[in-house]
Amino acid sequence: MSVRHLDQHTALARITVIAKRDIQVGEELLVTYVNPKIPYRIRQNELQGWGFGKCTCLRCVKEARNSKDDNDRELADLVKELKAGLSVA
Repeated sequence: MSVRHLDQHTALARITVIAKRDIQVGEELLVTYVNPKIPYRIRQNELQGWGFGKCTCLRCVKEARNSKDDNDRELADLVKELKAGLSVA
């Protein structure tokens, strides 16, 4: 899908969406407001900066879940290291 501002003569210019493939009836169309190649947290921060809420597209939900799992593992590892350093069981 390609999104373009074809008529930029007015402040209320329309956005034209051009499909690059057939779209099924009822298929959800998504438009990204940030670079989709940047990491999840940076994308979310940029969206917050623009005044958007948290993105809940399937990709972001999956990446958020994976990010939480990674954070939980890192925290557990840190606790283990701290306990080992303090000789605490």
